[in-house]
Parts: sequence; C-alpha cells; structure tokens
Amino acid sequence: MSCVGPITFEELIDGLFVFFNKDKESVAIEEVQAFFNRYVFNSADIMKYAKWDKFKYTRNLMHEGNSKFNLILMCWPEGIASPIHDHADSHCFMRILDGEAKETRYFWPQDTCNRDQSLVEMCSRSVGPGVTAYMSDELGLHRVENNSHTNKLCSLHLYSPPFADCNIFDERTSKKTNVNMCFYSKYGEKEEVKKKAHTKRSTSVATSS
Repeated sequence: MSCVGPITFEELIDGLFVFFNKDKESVAIEEVQAFFNRYVFNSADIMKYAKWDKFKYTRNLMHEGNSKFNLILMCWPEGIASPIHDHADSHCFMRILDGEAKETRYFWPQDTCNRDQSLVEMCSRSVGPGVTAYMSDELGLHRVENNSHTNKLCSLHLYSPPFADCNIFDERTSKKTNVNMCFYSKYGEKEEVKKKAHTKRSTSVATSS
C-alpha cells in the first residue's frame, strides 16, 4: 500500500482493511486520518448511496468492513443537527466530502456540569471539505450539524468497532437516554421503516456522527 499521493475510493476501502485488521487498541489514529485525507472525493463514488430526507439527516451504510469497522455516508439537509451523543467506546472518523460541518464538543456530565445541571460546552469548530475529524469517548461528547441554510452536507463516517446503540444527552438537563441505531439505507437500497413500540429505556433514532 502506497504511503503518499492521492487515492481512489476503491483504494480507500482496501487500505481500511489493512488499518483495521487488529483490535481497537492498535488503531493508529493520526495515520488513519492522513490516509482518509488522501482520498480524492468524486461524487460518482457516493451517488448510489446518497439518500436524502429533507427533514432529518440520514445514515446510509456503504460497507460493513471486516466486523472491526463499518463505513457510513451521512447526508445532512440544510440546518440539520445531530443530538449530543457518545460513541459507545468506539473510534469515530468523520471525513467531510461536500459542505461544511460544525462540531461542538461537551464535557461528560459526570466530570463537569453547570449549576443548573446543563451540559458544559468544551469547544466548537468548523470542519470543511477534505478534512477528517476524529472523535472518541475519551474526548467527551459532541454534536455535529450542518449550519448552512443554503448548502447540503455530505460526510463519510468510520466507526471501529461498529456499534448498535449509543447514548444521547439533553443539553439542558444532562439526562442520558440509550438509543438503538438505525440505517436509512444499506448498500444503496432504502430500508423499510419498521414501526416499533417506544419504551422508556430505549428508542430508535438515526443518530451518531
């Protein structure tokens, strides 16, 4: 595997199998970020997988990897944000393909919170096209949003290991709710929406970024 120069989407996938062929602790975070950044985005690469909903962002499974990672395309309409959430003790890499994301990080409420029990904001930044951001539970909680009211946002997310649920947090109260993850589409085919009874313990949402 070449260590320099631009790579195609196919080469990106091949390389990810090399980077994620061992356990979670062996992942070289900065090397993965640099590898992602070498990918030259071509809109044709995601055309099959890009499924949109004008009222919410969508999680579209592109590749299941080798059980040690998966690759998800997220499509964000104008002005849409994720809940504040954790990452279930997994690595999260977010490569911005088109548009600009706003990422806001928060302290874990058990570490620090405001006097009214609301979450404490740690920092906020913009992440533009071609940049690969990294997030994990060791770095806190975060929210991702498309702050633009005129442009859409597409981002490519890798999670290692993949996870089926995570926690979302109420910014005002710090209350934690466990939620099941769901995909809007898999491999370019839209998933049938299954109506499930909501329980107090868990609810199904399209979250995590």
